[in-house]
Amino acid sequence: MDVFEYFRNLAALPSLSWKEDAVCSYIIRKMTQHGYHLSDDAAGNLLFYRTMEGRKIMLAAHTDTVPRASEPHLLENDDEFYTDGRTALGADDKAAIAAMLKAAEDSPDALFLFTRAEEIGLQGSAKLTKEFFAPFDIEAAYVFDASGPVGTCMMSAPGKDVISVTMTGRTAHAGFAPEKGINAIKAAARAIDMTETGRIDEETTCNIGSFTAPGSTNVVPDTASFIAEVRSLSNSKREALSHAIEENSRKAAEAFGAGCSVEIRNLYLPYTVNEGDSALIRAMGAIEAIGRRPVLKSTAGGSDTNNIRSNLGIDTITLSAGYENAHSVNERIRKEEMIALCRLAEALIR
Repeated sequence: MDVFEYFRNLAALPSLSWKEDAVCSYIIRKMTQHGYHLSDDAAGNLLFYRTMEGRKIMLAAHTDTVPRASEPHLLENDDEFYTDGRTALGADDKAAIAAMLKAAEDSPDALFLFTRAEEIGLQGSAKLTKEFFAPFDIEAAYVFDASGPVGTCMMSAPGKDVISVTMTGRTAHAGFAPEKGINAIKAAARAIDMTETGRIDEETTCNIGSFTAPGSTNVVPDTASFIAEVRSLSNSKREALSHAIEENSRKAAEAFGAGCSVEIRNLYLPYTVNEGDSALIRAMGAIEAIGRRPVLKSTAGGSDTNNIRSNLGIDTITLSAGYENAHSVNERIRKEEMIALCRLAEALIR
């Protein structure tokens, strides 16, 4: 099979986060045909290997897509894959899976990792443990999960917190006795207004992504909730801004006499790759070997690399997978990029 056939087959399979069983079954079938053994964990992450001896290079991709790409309306021409404009394509990350399956056809002695539920906060890779990888001596790992031409190396990525805030007021009739109520929406709105959002500095961003306050206009609302995220390359900045949102929320609640509950969850930690990093040097050599020029850049998005580096201590780098406009109805991937991705996967292993 060529990489395009792998991709067409994968694109036809539903792939919502934690519901990507059809994709995983397809991967298991193909990797078994290629002569690999399977090791999986309680979360359903898949690790394939030929032997447990010797130093290993590990390639990784995630099996889920955003909902808009779970069942794409796939179109193609001689040059690229794209959609009819009603769905996303799902090349993030099915193009990477296709390239890895193609690279595995000759059964190289490498590790192939496929993680679950990456698109909803790296949840699958967060459940990976050091014990899971203990039988293997892993020299370096490469996660194919970034936009842009093949040959791009992500040198840094932020950590991310999610902050959930709920204001609890007191209900009352909005016409007969509004003075008896405490308006939870006003308290939540005050907290949001007190919080700086957008690009905070060159390392840090903050966004209010959700606001919920069910009710009707004739009732003073007693519940309002919002969810924010904070990303930063700096742990201290991320933590400080997350706690500032908490403090603003409690001050706003106190001003209106409302109750307030705040939950801060760290989804993943940041990472930075040094230019002398051995995994990076290997990646740059492999990129040059396929006739491309390495591009070093930072990304504002997280990937499984954040968890594999921080939680497992494996020397890992995110590499671009060749797709463009990920998650949108304009997502596409040029066929020459898919071929280049296959060649890069093979070069990294060699």
